[in-house]
Amino acid sequence: MGGQPSAPRRLGSVACAPLAIFGVAVGISMVPLRAAAQQRAAAQSGKVALDAATAIRPALPAYSLAGDDGAGAVFTNPANLGLDPDPSYHMQLRRGFGAQSDMGFAGAFNLGVLGTGVTWWSPAEGYGAWTLSESLGLNLGRGVAFGGRLNWVLPEAAGDRFLTGDLGLTWRPTPWFGAAVTEGNVGGAARLAGVPAVLGLGLTGRPLEDRLLVSLDVKIPHDLREVDPAVQAPTTVGAALRARVADGVVLRASADSVGAVGLGVELGYGGAGYGLFGSAPLGEDAAGPAMAAYLHAQRGDGDIRGQRPKIAGVTIDGDVPYRAPAGFFARDQETYLHLLERLGAAGRDSSVAGVLLDLESANLDLAQVEELRRVVASLRNKGKKVVVWLGGSPGNATYLLAAGADKVFMHPAGELELIGLSAELQYFRGALDLVGIEPTVAKRSTYKSAPEAFTNTEGSEGSREQMNALLNDLSGIWAEGIASGRGREATDVWALVDGGPYSAREAEGRGLVDGLMYPDELEAKLEEIFEGEPHLVADFALDSGVNGWRAQNEIAVIYVTGAITGGESAGPGFFGGGFSTGSETVVRQLEAAKEDDAVKAVVLRIDSPGGSAFASEEIWRAVERLKKEDKAVIVSMGSVAASGGYYVAANADAIYANSSTITGSIGVYFGPLLSLEGLYDKVGIHSELYTRGRHAGMYSNSKAPDPGEFAAIDRMVGETYAQFKKRVEVGRKLSVEQVEEVARGRVWSGAAAKRNGLVDELGGFEQAIARARAEAGIAERQSVSLVTYGDRLGPNREAMKRGVRSVVDLVGFAPAPRPSVPTFAELARLEDALRLRGDHVWAMMPADIEIK
Repeated sequence: MGGQPSAPRRLGSVACAPLAIFGVAVGISMVPLRAAAQQRAAAQSGKVALDAATAIRPALPAYSLAGDDGAGAVFTNPANLGLDPDPSYHMQLRRGFGAQSDMGFAGAFNLGVLGTGVTWWSPAEGYGAWTLSESLGLNLGRGVAFGGRLNWVLPEAAGDRFLTGDLGLTWRPTPWFGAAVTEGNVGGAARLAGVPAVLGLGLTGRPLEDRLLVSLDVKIPHDLREVDPAVQAPTTVGAALRARVADGVVLRASADSVGAVGLGVELGYGGAGYGLFGSAPLGEDAAGPAMAAYLHAQRGDGDIRGQRPKIAGVTIDGDVPYRAPAGFFARDQETYLHLLERLGAAGRDSSVAGVLLDLESANLDLAQVEELRRVVASLRNKGKKVVVWLGGSPGNATYLLAAGADKVFMHPAGELELIGLSAELQYFRGALDLVGIEPTVAKRSTYKSAPEAFTNTEGSEGSREQMNALLNDLSGIWAEGIASGRGREATDVWALVDGGPYSAREAEGRGLVDGLMYPDELEAKLEEIFEGEPHLVADFALDSGVNGWRAQNEIAVIYVTGAITGGESAGPGFFGGGFSTGSETVVRQLEAAKEDDAVKAVVLRIDSPGGSAFASEEIWRAVERLKKEDKAVIVSMGSVAASGGYYVAANADAIYANSSTITGSIGVYFGPLLSLEGLYDKVGIHSELYTRGRHAGMYSNSKAPDPGEFAAIDRMVGETYAQFKKRVEVGRKLSVEQVEEVARGRVWSGAAAKRNGLVDELGGFEQAIARARAEAGIAERQSVSLVTYGDRLGPNREAMKRGVRSVVDLVGFAPAPRPSVPTFAELARLEDALRLRGDHVWAMMPADIEIK
């Protein structure tokens, strides 16, 4: 999958900093080198240059410029780090025999797109050298990556230390072909040290994807002005082959134009690859025989012991956002899509006997729980047992998820907050009257009760009707889910709810959990539940699993989360306001999916209460343009897809919603316009308004709109409402009367929306992906990859962030977690509203409904 989604943020200076440092360092290093060059003897210079050049770039076993990823790319082509940023390592010992009995060591690791390497090489005669390397790879999108490497070369000959660099560019347009261009030993510093520049050209083919990789590399030394002719290396053409011949067994072979051939075998064991690689000369220009032993992080080649039975451990702690926090030192949070992919991987892995779900302090909404319960049911249908452990004080939604498992265990000191669902709306008209503020609102229609928070002291009849209907639907879905999971009747569940909350021992006594145990007792319990002594794999499949190659078929996943605004998407605000979705961001992502030939369909994941009517129309138009390219657009609704959130979904090819999704709210309103005239009178402020034009002063806060101004506002609201309904009428193929019946601003549960034709199917994200696959005509036997779109540097930011966080963890420092304090709920909502201050007509839900 492409990089994980993240909030847009400008990182151009951060990304360019390593390249700027590279240029400055190379320039500074040339000053002492010029003096040193004048003092060296010519013969000594040539030998040092030869030894240093060998130390900079160690010979890895049948590695290629365009095809090989992992930590070894630090030495071959740093651009490949950007394509496959999963953390890895490579260590190698090499020994030559015969007349050229040299010795060498190479070690490298990468944390995200950042890589570090160290090499040491000692020839039989002459000078050896150490090299320290730092690398960075950047994913430019569409299978293209650029990278750079700084090399500090430390020959054993005094006065010959120098700094040089490498650049690389890799292009992988398909799953089976890649090409690369590299330039080694960049800069005058290397030339003053007598080391030539080396141009590398590479091609790689993967006819059997990961099972077979065939490569051809050409390396051309050039810029030989200060290189001793006696040690100049020739242009070489090399071929390499890597073949996985059995589970955990990889063969490597190489040959080049100077007559050297190599052959080796690599065995996978315990997540690492252990290999031996031997090379021998067939031509007189080739180096002598050599043997290399190496160890590196395994990259999906299996284990020679076969598939050992295991229990997949998955922890859900806190929020599971759609987009990861953008800051380098932000608290790590797994994204919701990645969580679903991990559980899906557990279902596909034949060696997984079951899953342990650790719900430490899970903060999930009902729609997410519905989706996760489908995944749990799928795991159980495949014969994989699912065990849940509850820590802390699990609430209504968390327990609904746990109830779908085979066994539920709880911390002995925990509390089960099984108390039923509630929704609370607040009204501020009384407070506004106290301070002399008069609100004015125009709305469509009966159930569009969002502005009632300002105009009313209590809920209207329509508001109460829809809230009670919604709560009845959601609570019924919730109770039925618990009853079916625990083998009880719904009436029994309601009796238990009325007696809650419960201590852990009370919960066990009432059959709500199957046992109490501390975390350190879990493994012993798992041995009782599972046969064959499977081992527990904590954080199963937590790594991103990126393999560095584009899939032939891709489905793009684009998020519409939080308030819909104009401009660019934004992250959480100071007071806890959520992510917002900017229409410019989403339109750009939809355009990218339209232009990308590898993308066969789009899934639009919507979890939004709506926002700007104008911004919603912009996204609707982009969806319409995408459909004209014969690319299916499938909508997957999360916890809420209402008002503007439904607007952007209306013309999709198919809409999937969970039963507990809050959707509909087809209606709009203007305002509120707040007249501060009464407040000004109270505090002694006098305001004079000068206008030219009948309605020029309609937005003044020193007076309420007059009847003519209100009529103009009401007319605009009516036109926007009519346009909204027209979008629904055409997109959902409903009559005008049918649309009016389900519109009027009323919210519906997903189950009710299915009955009245607002959604096509009840299902979650996985069902939407399956529909997108079918609409795109992708056969079951064909592989497909999910890609997400962020800003241009999104994948690199997330990869660099993982690298920085890994370093932080290694040195034992971690930023303090956010304190658990009451949220500034109203301030957060105000913050979200301020993001819409440039728009007058809003398509928003009747209220910020939070079901607890």
